[in-house]
Amino acid sequence: MQQIPTGTQLVRGEAWAIGLTYFTVAITVSIVHRTAGTDPWLIVAAALIVNSATATLAFASATASGGSAATGVLSSWVVSTRFGLLAATIAPRLWSSRKKRIFAAYSCFDPNVSLALREKKDNDLQRVYVSLSLWLVIPWWLGSAIGVFVGNIISDPLALGLDVMFPALFVALLWRQLDHGLSKIVGLAGAAIALGTVEFVPGGLPILLAGFTALFGFRKQNTPPKDLQ
Repeated sequence: MQQIPTGTQLVRGEAWAIGLTYFTVAITVSIVHRTAGTDPWLIVAAALIVNSATATLAFASATASGGSAATGVLSSWVVSTRFGLLAATIAPRLWSSRKKRIFAAYSCFDPNVSLALREKKDNDLQRVYVSLSLWLVIPWWLGSAIGVFVGNIISDPLALGLDVMFPALFVALLWRQLDHGLSKIVGLAGAAIALGTVEFVPGGLPILLAGFTALFGFRKQNTPPKDLQ
């Protein structure tokens, strides 16, 4: 796998945890697609192009319940709007090269953005982002391909217990970043919003709504001292 950038806060255990999680989640997502009747070629194409478990699951859910392909695409787009917030957060510290930014947009996951933002130097942030992008994308592709082949054998992907790995990963990622009072408040508020809305709004939107709590932290950090106001 990709070498861990030296001199950064990223540790090998984090990279392996992320890679393993996305590998197993990709298998689960592909199995869900197979049991929903999605063509294997479409599953592989989605894995290569979309790079998002929630988006592909939204598509499968919409089409499996009788919706059209257009409805499935719209559902995928709605749950993927959170990536716009992630991209906007990290964009100012990335490269100015348009080609590199295209790669960054393609590989914009929650974990690599979250862990890259821990770095104080832009160069270290960019190195961590590239490294984790490979730790995410390659296992995602491999897991998706394996899921296509075993999808006809395993009828109930939830029986494997792999569905718990995704939330467990995000808890592990956030834990190290709750190192001061403001981050704890924002984190707890986001968790409360996500848990409070998960039963009432479409899939993916609870995460998007919870993400808006980060704006409170951004405002606080950018508020000038009283003597300068």
